[in-house]
Amino acid sequence: MAVEVHVGEDTWRMPLAVRYYEADQQNVVFHGWYLNYFDEAFTAYTAALGYSNQRAQAEGVDWMVVHSEIDWHGSLRWPDSAEIAVSAVHVGNSSITVDFAALRDGEAVCSARNVYVTVDATEFSRVEVPVAFREAIGHGQSLRRVRAGR
Repeated sequence: MAVEVHVGEDTWRMPLAVRYYEADQQNVVFHGWYLNYFDEAFTAYTAALGYSNQRAQAEGVDWMVVHSEIDWHGSLRWPDSAEIAVSAVHVGNSSITVDFAALRDGEAVCSARNVYVTVDATEFSRVEVPVAFREAIGHGQSLRRVRAGR
């Protein structure tokens, strides 16, 4: 399935400097690092919304990834400077769907959609998304759109 990426100017972004150890001998970032970038960006995004990991833990909740979709449109290379764009697409009862895009010079080189489930921080059982977090995260726009054809 072909995916188009559209990142608005007002989309929250985290700066990223590709580190030497993340690249292979051709200086291309190994594919596994992108999910790490997106998880780091989700953590920074929630903190920017006033809902840091520390606050979540203090309130007895945490988030776990239960589904990821990822598409490459190019690649980051060492020592690129990049940005990770983050947008919450949907907030359900216990789940949060979040789109990500890795951008170099404003162009998407990779995009992903993660579904997080809110869990009790001790029992790791599903719980509802906290009201304060739901209000803070709001409803963003999808960064990824299915493109017709190949």
